[in-house]
Amino acid sequence: MLRRELPDEPLRRDMERLSATMDGSLESGSLLRKLYATDASEYQEMPLAVAFPRHEQDVQKLIQLAARHRVGLIPRTAGTSLAGQVVGSGIVVDLGRHMNRITSLDPTLHRVRVQPGVIRNELNRFLQHHGLLFGPETSTANRAMIGGMVGNNSCGSNSIIYGSTREHLISARGFLSDGSEVTFGPLSPAEFASKCAGPDSLETRIYQHCRRLLSPERNRSLIRTHYPKATIPRRNTGYALDMLMDSSALDPASGKPFNFCQLVAGSEGTLFFGVEFELNCCPLPPSESALLCAHFVSVDEALRATQLALPLKPFAVELIDRHILNATKRNLEQSQNRFFIEGDPGAILAIDIRRDREVLVLDALSGLVETLKAAGLGYHFPILTGPDQECVWALRRAGQGLMSNIPGDAKPREVVEDTAVDVRDLPSYIAEFDSIMVEKHKIECVYYAHAGTGELHTRPLFNLKTAAGVKMFRSVAEDIAKLVRKFNGSLSGEHGDGRLRGEFILVGQPSTSFPSRYECMAPISGDGKRISS
Repeated sequence: MLRRELPDEPLRRDMERLSATMDGSLESGSLLRKLYATDASEYQEMPLAVAFPRHEQDVQKLIQLAARHRVGLIPRTAGTSLAGQVVGSGIVVDLGRHMNRITSLDPTLHRVRVQPGVIRNELNRFLQHHGLLFGPETSTANRAMIGGMVGNNSCGSNSIIYGSTREHLISARGFLSDGSEVTFGPLSPAEFASKCAGPDSLETRIYQHCRRLLSPERNRSLIRTHYPKATIPRRNTGYALDMLMDSSALDPASGKPFNFCQLVAGSEGTLFFGVEFELNCCPLPPSESALLCAHFVSVDEALRATQLALPLKPFAVELIDRHILNATKRNLEQSQNRFFIEGDPGAILAIDIRRDREVLVLDALSGLVETLKAAGLGYHFPILTGPDQECVWALRRAGQGLMSNIPGDAKPREVVEDTAVDVRDLPSYIAEFDSIMVEKHKIECVYYAHAGTGELHTRPLFNLKTAAGVKMFRSVAEDIAKLVRKFNGSLSGEHGDGRLRGEFILVGQPSTSFPSRYECMAPISGDGKRISS
């Protein structure tokens, strides 16, 4: 990892020349660098400078400068990273200020092209006029930008229906680490072979290296064995080599095209600097909806109930635990959104059902209530319609912020908050997770979010102002990495690996059994070092 605080003289002169020729700006003032030294993670490091490119030619110039001086570039937008991906000692490249245009729309093919700084909700306001929607939705969708969603392969509460950003990324145009421009998109076996036979270039070597890496059955077997279960939709651990090898170019039995976009999504800016993304859009969801806000005495009971809700194909099954519910009592705005809550539940499941007719929605939810009662799960089952539904979602979205403001030095920490397992394993996984927190570490943990897709955001409460708290931070990370491995789960479901989880990707594997995530993709990043930090 680069630790350079101040540029050496040749780099300083080169930065000054670049600043004078860019249409955007390259800033090295201490105040701006301090502002970009943090993100929403627990990490902090001063960058060398902060760049605001106005267009892709500026980006290309920055990459060329970085290559000459072996300086890291850190692509940054907003609203998605929680694992330290956009903190580092290199040059932070903020694409949100200028590169934020929707460049084209094909309503017939349901495809839109955008620059990295386009905000997800603003994109959907534009698409709504054409009867379309970009499905993946983060809880920060009013400020989260598409570049960050691609980098982290973001999804959100509706991923049961819409999946993750990876499933909607058709093509990506941008630059490799040597400054050469490339476009990644779907390829037939013949087109893939043509790429491998191309002129000597970094792009050609990438395709050749991928073929060498993913063709041998030994490597394919190791990937299948050591990667998270294919039944886990939220699997962002490492690079998505498992999905890349499942293509007709590498497996004659597959009917899927080869597309490096599957690797770009979730690579956190380490392999490719994207300047334009082509996205698949979906039709608008059914017009009628309602929420069942089932009350349970414990998180475990709610997770067992989740299994009974999934056959109805809900748009979301979101969990809110007692810690968040208690925090809403102390907040003036959110206390007004508690009108549907009875007693002090250990957890609430918000189950979102949407259909074309209201009667179908209510019939489905009424049937689910009877199923839950017959199974002895839950004690209160309010069904909310109309504007009341938004009150529930507002309460759910407020949870993370409210918990950060609880009294005392012990706060919920982002250390193991993004693990995911097969949804059928979730009750057992969380039971063991909770046992580690309570019995070994003697701490409580907040549980909330995406029960319907096998991922609860889990935030243990401890004090990072003490040496014991810092030691516990490390110990919890190690313990849960081993637990995730036991369940063949994913260390990251949507927030990314970053600094926080990168070192644990090979937990439980012999270091010589398979190339590391960095060795596998060294040709894409040129010298084998990640572009983003």
